[in-house]
Amino acid sequence: MKNHALGLCLLLLPFFSACEKMADTCSPQPYSKDGLSFLYPGNWKITEEEVFEENTKFINMESPGDANVMICFYDFEDDETLMEFATELSRDMADGLEDEIPLTKVGKLNFSRITREGNSGPLEGLRNKINITFLGEKVPHVLEFFCLKKQGKTVFIVCQSAEEDLKKTEPAFRQIVGSFQLK
Repeated sequence: MKNHALGLCLLLLPFFSACEKMADTCSPQPYSKDGLSFLYPGNWKITEEEVFEENTKFINMESPGDANVMICFYDFEDDETLMEFATELSRDMADGLEDEIPLTKVGKLNFSRITREGNSGPLEGLRNKINITFLGEKVPHVLEFFCLKKQGKTVFIVCQSAEEDLKKTEPAFRQIVGSFQLK
């Protein structure tokens, strides 16, 4: 049992350590498919692109470290508010972490309003600062949530990073959210 716990700790060590690299926003990669278009940093990768149903698409981008951006696209008008989406996703992520990784605790939700500059002007969003504690070590994380609705389509964008890495990841978040277009 001790070997399994030690192995799990070693496996998770990169998740809690600072190994993030600066987002390469000077060499952006373009994405343009299915009515969505945006730019993302040259050193980030799209790691998942999946259509769950005919009208729903999920895109996940990852930094060279541990940050990521998730895009949930609905080819229909979704009545869910940004606060409802952000709360539900934050709780689901917290429950998933606590269930999958023993000795992990996720702190309380702590939302505040944020604004990012977008292609068509300011874009209002929500920021959730949470503490993830593993073996007594707190690692503050930031989740940012944005929603765009246009012509009967809805997109939710979620940006996630350890707080200590924001100087390296926030330029990526600004580039992705700022360049995002829903056609």
